[in-house]
Amino acid sequence: MKYSQKQATLISIFIIALVLSPVIENWASKPKDNFPLSYYPMFSRERKATYGLYYFVGYDSAQNRYAIPYKAAGTGGFNQVRRQIKKAARSDRANAFTQKVAERIAKKKGYPYSNLARIELVKGYYHLEKYFLKKDTLPVHERKIAIHKIKRR
Repeated sequence: MKYSQKQATLISIFIIALVLSPVIENWASKPKDNFPLSYYPMFSRERKATYGLYYFVGYDSAQNRYAIPYKAAGTGGFNQVRRQIKKAARSDRANAFTQKVAERIAKKKGYPYSNLARIELVKGYYHLEKYFLKKDTLPVHERKIAIHKIKRR
């Protein structure tokens, strides 16, 4: 189908207006984010200075700290395992989940797993601006959710 120059111009203006229409939501008192026309609240929404997330850390007998990779906590991709950890931490299953992860780690060989004496499920709070701009990757605060000793056979 062929369009005249006038028809093509009108169609183009309509499409551009449609794509730009969500921008007016930025000034609404209660903006609505509708798919597929989004005003991208994930980029424009005001955030807290700190962000909390759940994860595992391990300690050896000398109290040296080791980050436990998400793959030791569950199966699946990063976001899937992260949701599993969060769900367990927010429920009454935190201790059982931590015990399960400790049992998995006890079976692992090699550094640092063979040295670990205990693991902790913690919620760490990070200052996002310092984390990304100043590379200050240490948590501002950590709250212990569950602790389990690693028992090797």
